[in-house]
Amino acid sequence: MALPGAIAYPAVFILGCAAGSFINVCIYRLPHDRSVVTPPSHCPQCGARLGAWELAPLVSFLALGRKCRHCGTPISWRYFLVELITGLVFVAAWETCGLQGRVIASWGFAAAMVGVLFTDLDHMIIPDKLVVAALLAAVLNGPLSASAGHPELVTLRSWSLALSPALGATLAGLAVFALARDAVRPCPGRSPDKLAYLKLGGAVAAAAAVGFALPWAAVGGALGAFVFVLIRALSQLLFRREGMGLGDVKLAGAMGAMLGPGGALLSFGLAILTGAAVGVLLILLRLRRRMEYLPFGPFLAASALVALLVPHGLANAANAVYLRWLAAIGLSTAF
Repeated sequence: MALPGAIAYPAVFILGCAAGSFINVCIYRLPHDRSVVTPPSHCPQCGARLGAWELAPLVSFLALGRKCRHCGTPISWRYFLVELITGLVFVAAWETCGLQGRVIASWGFAAAMVGVLFTDLDHMIIPDKLVVAALLAAVLNGPLSASAGHPELVTLRSWSLALSPALGATLAGLAVFALARDAVRPCPGRSPDKLAYLKLGGAVAAAAAVGFALPWAAVGGALGAFVFVLIRALSQLLFRREGMGLGDVKLAGAMGAMLGPGGALLSFGLAILTGAAVGVLLILLRLRRRMEYLPFGPFLAASALVALLVPHGLANAANAVYLRWLAAIGLSTAF
């Protein structure tokens, strides 16, 4: 039975704001490899421990006048924005999924994407723990979507029947990966990046091994990682510089696992277009030099949220652009 909107939407918004408060902790601590649990929340300037009423999402920021109650240090607007955006994203996911189990996976993935967006903006780092959280949400999304009758995923019964051979295939793939790793252990003069690629390849191989059990997660994850590994390799070959960081590659794999192949490709295209447009605009406004690095993670995370929350809208927009392009070059009648 559906919950009344007057109860559901405020409750979901408050839950999202609380999740955003935790995401703020992750944004501040994960780039410095610090625990997100201990020590308890405190002012980073004076070290004073914050009380419960000082941690109330949105409200405490406004009530305190954007300043620490103990030392008067200004508090960044980023804390307020993260909580507000996460709250709104949770409501949008609820609107898309309704009262179904898969909304839990959508919330987890969306919260991780908000964390990636602001962490990469602040520190130019995509923490592995946020990517792992997104991957866990993607894995959880499979059985939850199947239980909700999602047509693109296998049923729980067929998933359980395929579990034994999937585990066998996974163990075999991991054994091959372990042997390959031993053969290319890093040594003096060898780039450590090669070992990182090998680890990524092992993860993709393990996902492919269970592809028949969780098809969209495995195929989408492999496709996402492959596309960005290819972009990274071509950038190094053609321009002698990294076009994508390894964090972007991992994030693309997580996006593909959650959104599936089609959703992943649409979100990648949106991220590339918006990233290019913003980059050109910043250069024209002289806010950025031509060869200055622009973090791509925020564009990937934002496009993933669009693909997650308005999947049909993004697909329809892409199809409309494609049809207009065909009409512009005179091929509209040929396709």
